[in-house]
Amino acid sequence: MLGTGSNGLTTIRGLIIPVDWNDRRNIIGTAVSTNLEGEYLIDQNARGEELIAFLRQKVKVTGFVREDELGKKVIAVEQYEVVEE
Repeated sequence: MLGTGSNGLTTIRGLIIPVDWNDRRNIIGTAVSTNLEGEYLIDQNARGEELIAFLRQKVKVTGFVREDELGKKVIAVEQYEVVEE
């Protein structure tokens, strides 16, 4: 994780991975897998849904982080960029 700014936004870097599928085996949920912090589920808002197109690619994601009812970290994506490393 890169950090949280004064505006409450958090920026993380990692790999987009699939985490949930429907009955037809289509991906309906993704997460950012980071080197240090583990996994952040991606909230399926409009920006979050765009990230399905970048599976298995490295990204830098900025958004608001919260915990779901199971204690997992969820990021509501405000902006993102695909990064080359």
